[in-house]
Amino acid sequence: MSISITSPASNTSFQLKVPVTFKGRADGGIVKVELFAEQFDLGSDDTVGSGEWVITYSGFSNPGLRRIKVIGLDSDNNVVASNEINLVISNSSVGMEPGIDVSNNDGVIEWHKVKSAGFSFSYVKATEGITFRDSFFPDNWRKIQAVGMIRGAYHFFRPAKDAKKQARNFLDYIASVDPIQSEDLPPALDLEPFPDFVRNEWQALTKTQRVKIVRTWIDEVEGETNRQVMIYTTFGFWSEFMSGVTDFSDRPLWVANFTTKPKPLIPVEWKKTGYKIWQFSDTTEVPGIPAPDEDGDRFNGSLADLLAFIPTTIIT
Repeated sequence: MSISITSPASNTSFQLKVPVTFKGRADGGIVKVELFAEQFDLGSDDTVGSGEWVITYSGFSNPGLRRIKVIGLDSDNNVVASNEINLVISNSSVGMEPGIDVSNNDGVIEWHKVKSAGFSFSYVKATEGITFRDSFFPDNWRKIQAVGMIRGAYHFFRPAKDAKKQARNFLDYIASVDPIQSEDLPPALDLEPFPDFVRNEWQALTKTQRVKIVRTWIDEVEGETNRQVMIYTTFGFWSEFMSGVTDFSDRPLWVANFTTKPKPLIPVEWKKTGYKIWQFSDTTEVPGIPAPDEDGDRFNGSLADLLAFIPTTIIT
């Protein structure tokens, strides 16, 4: 038996509190259809005799990505078929889509609360160097997806460590949990001079050596994932350690710049292409996270723009 959602199409965008009519088809033997958004019941249709079903929901009250699941039940009330789509619920007053990034420093996170607060995506730390693996990564990685948020994984780069082994640490750890998928954010490489011992490692290398090791990590990860790598960095790091280096400026930029200005300061090498994600604060209050202050991010566009951006990072 099978069931489908024929309308609306997956990733269709709706405004807050606007009624949505769902339509679909069901094979014979299915006598009732129930519709859910994550754990919330959106309604049911027990008149499926014609093979078609219709359910109208009054409207979503929170913005974000909603995973819609339809289930078909037989005459004994057994679930015999299911299907899923995503809907984009947007708030027209929000110019950039909100997200966060997390690590083991944030403890155990209640991701359903994070999503209910309006955050649509999160990058999560997976690895650092050649041996460190974030013990909170598996739980975060699975639950971000389970609640219907968009997830991405990042690696904190250590310039004094073998770059290829660092890439393997990142790739192997994620693969052991759940490999990066086409609907995930691209893998991200964290390039920064903090804390001081990491700055010292960068200073010990020539610019040519820095470019070579970063290139090695990127080539290894892109070659295995078929995804373009996202570069996380700051204006200060790039101007101090990579000034004039344009080898990576065709990759999407995730820039950190804590400011109240309407736009971030980005490395000049990305002036033509601009930034995709802006880490604008390290004092964001996020329900569901025990840590008092959190890294706040903004995607440079709407949720629909974010969903459209992700496929562009797939290498064909």
